[in-house]
Amino acid sequence: MLFLQSDMWYNECEMFINVTSPRVLKELMAQFGVAPLKKLGQNFLVDGNIADKIAAAAAPAGACVLEIGPGFGALTSRLLARGSEVAAYEIDAGLCRALDAIFTGEPRFHLFHQDFLKADINQELGALFGGREIYVSANLPYYITSPCIMALLTARLNIRRITVMVQREVADRLCAAPGSKDYGVLTVAAGFFSAPQRLFNVSPSCFYPRPEVESAVVQMEIAPQQDMDFEAFMDTVKALFAMRRKTVKSNLRTAGLEPQQTEAVLKAAGIDENARAETLSVRDFIAISRELKKYINKVRIYRGKKDFV
Repeated sequence: MLFLQSDMWYNECEMFINVTSPRVLKELMAQFGVAPLKKLGQNFLVDGNIADKIAAAAAPAGACVLEIGPGFGALTSRLLARGSEVAAYEIDAGLCRALDAIFTGEPRFHLFHQDFLKADINQELGALFGGREIYVSANLPYYITSPCIMALLTARLNIRRITVMVQREVADRLCAAPGSKDYGVLTVAAGFFSAPQRLFNVSPSCFYPRPEVESAVVQMEIAPQQDMDFEAFMDTVKALFAMRRKTVKSNLRTAGLEPQQTEAVLKAAGIDENARAETLSVRDFIAISRELKKYINKVRIYRGKKDFV
């Protein structure tokens, strides 16, 4: 297939097909038999300026990058042009054929045709990147946003930064402040590792097909709590959010603590027993979780659903 020069995207030494051109995108879709699948949340980025901004924010030049859901490679091409080595996970067979063709002969592009949530990223990326820092770039469908973020945050990899495009309401939850209606389990889970920052919103007009909702780009610089077991921490968080309108005292009692244990835990953690989970900071949850260690062999902390929404 031939493309007009105006439909190419350049840097000083490389040239890639400009898949943010609607004309090029439609030709590629026809050639590789790809139709956007709603069940996979496929909305392809067709705004080159937005793609440039995301690529520049996602990783420094020459970095190791994990990309989830590359589509036709709008971000991939820009990351490669910046000298990055890119490992891309794509579940769609037609898109994989297109990506193989678009980036054929590019030694810094590694394509994994599989479901990211079922992949052994610790083994695969550990073998590919070794102990080098990894930067994540992803355009996440709504229905897998929380599982993907949690898989990244808990991976046994040297992940330095996560930059994701998500639905705006998910961005609201990731970046919510204590006391707000959007503050919840996902906020606290992400806050355990980082302080999520909203970089900018993205209009539905920047995608094909056009989604019904606005998106936003969120970035997390990863700085894990090395002295705290994350699973135990999340048990605490889910216990305290089990009944959102109840006090932390009530939720700990529901989780199985005796009255005197509940009083001792909250007093030692410096938490008002009449406070609600939505008003607590990440530090507050960490403090409560540490105190609960004294009773963990006696008390079964609430284990909720496996999702984090």
